[in-house]
Amino acid sequence: MTAAETRETEAIARHYFDAWTRRDTATAASTLADDFRFTAGDMTIEGRDAFLDAGAFPHDARTEMVAEAYQDEVAFQMYDSTRGDHRVRIVEQLSISDGQIASSTL
Repeated sequence: MTAAETRETEAIARHYFDAWTRRDTATAASTLADDFRFTAGDMTIEGRDAFLDAGAFPHDARTEMVAEAYQDEVAFQMYDSTRGDHRVRIVEQLSISDGQIASSTL
């Protein structure tokens, strides 16, 4: 892998994060592969459309990136999301393939 490929991974992952947390579903969808796979604990969602149909980022959540790292085709993003009095820290691993996000694991 090259530094350019790592920069591309970072750009795609950040574009997705920014769109998703702004609730810009169309832009977020454009970063996801058709066969995108989402895994969180024992839940798995297969397919971009199924993932998008499962829900959107809460409209009243505030989100702050805490840490991020990018290497080759893998992105790690850790962020805090606050909604009312509730706060959750999320760590997400994204896998990039052919210029799109192929998978997300929380």
